[in-house]
Amino acid sequence: MGMNLSSGGSKKRPVPVMNVTPLVDIALVVLIIFMVIVPMMEKSFWLNLPKKEQEKNKPQQPDEKPEPPLVMTIDSSGTIRVNKAVLKKEQFGERIPRMLAAQPLPVIYFDAADNIPYGQAVEVMDLAKASGAKAIAMLTEKVAD
Repeated sequence: MGMNLSSGGSKKRPVPVMNVTPLVDIALVVLIIFMVIVPMMEKSFWLNLPKKEQEKNKPQQPDEKPEPPLVMTIDSSGTIRVNKAVLKKEQFGERIPRMLAAQPLPVIYFDAADNIPYGQAVEVMDLAKASGAKAIAMLTEKVAD
């Protein structure tokens, strides 16, 4: 807050003058802080879930036999299966590319038992990706025991 002092000989009282510069400076600093912090507070996670098919109840023609999708499962004992065929980690490099070649899309559906360690599940998904799977889709319905 500043004051205006006159240099004259009269006995006038000093007149207070409001200085708003510090108030504006503080308001602008607070505004900048909020502009930086608010976008950081928003956390979003995009999840694409498969759509339910409306044609599940529709019967298929007997002459039309679609190729079953590749479903990779890990059971509670750690056994890896692809469409009921037991695979060891060493066999992924030779068997998965042949299985994917028979599919119209190079997609593997993945399901793991609830008590499997996260690292083991990620390791198996990495092996499948290295073997040629372009996409790994997580199953939303329970398959493995």
